[in-house]
Amino acid sequence: MAERRSFREVVFGRTPEVKRTTGFNFFRQGVSQRNTNFIQGYQSNAGQFDVGGLGNGASNSAVVSCLQVLGTAFGEAELKVYQTNEAGELDVLPNHQLTMLFKRPNPYMSGDVLQNYLIQSMHISGDAYLLKQKNEAGQLVALYPLMPENVTVKGNDETLISHYEYQVKNEKVILDRDMIAHFRLGLDPENHRQGFSPVKTLLREIYGDESAGQMATSILANMGVPSFIITPKDEYGLTEEEGEAISKAFQRKTGGQNKGKPLVLSGGVNVEKLAFSPKDLEIGDLRESFESRVSSVLGVPSIIAGLEVGLKYATYSNAKTLREFFTEQKLIPLWDMVSQEITHQILKVDYPNSSNLEARYDYTDVRALQTDTNEIYERMNLAVTGGWVTVAEARQSIGLPTSPEQDVYLIPEGKVTIPANMVTEYRPSTVEQEEQTDEVPEAISLASMQSVELKVVEEIDGEYCVITEETGRNMGCYPTKELAEIRLRQIERFSDTPKAMVGKDEFTTLDEAEARAEELGCNGTHQHDKDGNTIYMPCSTHAEYEQRLEDNDAD
Repeated sequence: MAERRSFREVVFGRTPEVKRTTGFNFFRQGVSQRNTNFIQGYQSNAGQFDVGGLGNGASNSAVVSCLQVLGTAFGEAELKVYQTNEAGELDVLPNHQLTMLFKRPNPYMSGDVLQNYLIQSMHISGDAYLLKQKNEAGQLVALYPLMPENVTVKGNDETLISHYEYQVKNEKVILDRDMIAHFRLGLDPENHRQGFSPVKTLLREIYGDESAGQMATSILANMGVPSFIITPKDEYGLTEEEGEAISKAFQRKTGGQNKGKPLVLSGGVNVEKLAFSPKDLEIGDLRESFESRVSSVLGVPSIIAGLEVGLKYATYSNAKTLREFFTEQKLIPLWDMVSQEITHQILKVDYPNSSNLEARYDYTDVRALQTDTNEIYERMNLAVTGGWVTVAEARQSIGLPTSPEQDVYLIPEGKVTIPANMVTEYRPSTVEQEEQTDEVPEAISLASMQSVELKVVEEIDGEYCVITEETGRNMGCYPTKELAEIRLRQIERFSDTPKAMVGKDEFTTLDEAEARAEELGCNGTHQHDKDGNTIYMPCSTHAEYEQRLEDNDAD
């Protein structure tokens, strides 16, 4: 009897150690009890259809279309290795050995081919398997994909997965668990050692679609005529031998190269054609219903997969939106799920000092997730004109060079700027709180600005308050005198008929003009007549007054 050899010994010349245990098997392994050659109604034995010729369902054209989109789109993201720093943030490690391995996993295929295999195999069979090849030093040097239909996952009484059996020609090769990276798409509810196959849930629909396709092909191959009825003209019927001979003669003279040629039959028989109307020949609705099921189960929008049910309503806008939806709802969860398995089954197992390392797919450069250039320009233009983003920041966001002169805000005309360290929350006085109604508080309303009473700044309980001189009405308190004076000047600026100020820096009393002169930094006052009344202005001359205004504006 020939010595039994393992798959690893056949391929790599090494024999793994196989462990065996006995006891109660807690983990279920019921897949062998299911007859996968038939599909049935839900919880019913009725309507069994032999689908042995369908295989795993992956040969259907609609399924293949969706799987191709999944495989190629998944490969757009790049696998990278990240390290957790002291601040708890992830820093990318360039040219890590695992990253380079997934770019060329073995001498016979590229990383895109391997990742395409992972995604398609997981959706078809529910599982994908990568065989690890190591050198004499125990270092991981290659990854080889295995055919999932030939892999049987084995476990024991205490361990969910203890080893794998791989069918190679006429022998089974035992593979230890650390030799395999096993990727599962969810869990099979009847066998937690394996993943859940979405395509297998479509076998009923695939069977119907294939039958519809065969029917359409047969009808078209027979010139759209499904069949004929040949009946005798007289009351005497044909014997079985005569009927079979007439049928064969009819098929011989109307089939193959003789299709469409006239037919002449001897004997008294009637030939009646059974034809479908154009409406009866329309089976497209049946196939469109199937396409929508495939699209839904595999998570690929029918427009992106190029299926007819989606192309009927395809436009540029909804195709772009659906591609973003497909990337966010389908691909990103797949990237995260696969990267976690790579981290825990390959990175942390086969690479030393990797406890703080993590494998992730970098999808920041995926085209479907990139903001449209026009949208960026419109958003940045709105931010700059609104005054809350500098010109330099806007240029940086779209990759344009900047200069120090562009580090400025464009404040719209008519807006009043206040330093951020002077902005405080307004707190109404006790008097105002008692008089508050549903209207805008008078301290900040236009009505208060139009009051004819003179307002002054007084210190009350450690705060500086703007109050009316005659009635003592509190118009609001502020933590600094500067803010209170700003508020006072704001009220005076919008006041229509203040008691002392009749124009810009024009007063009816000498005291008010001198006080204003002190604010401007000049001495004395000057006067002039206005409508027969004496008007006092700050500074000894009008020229000095205008110069002080220019100096203050410059400051």
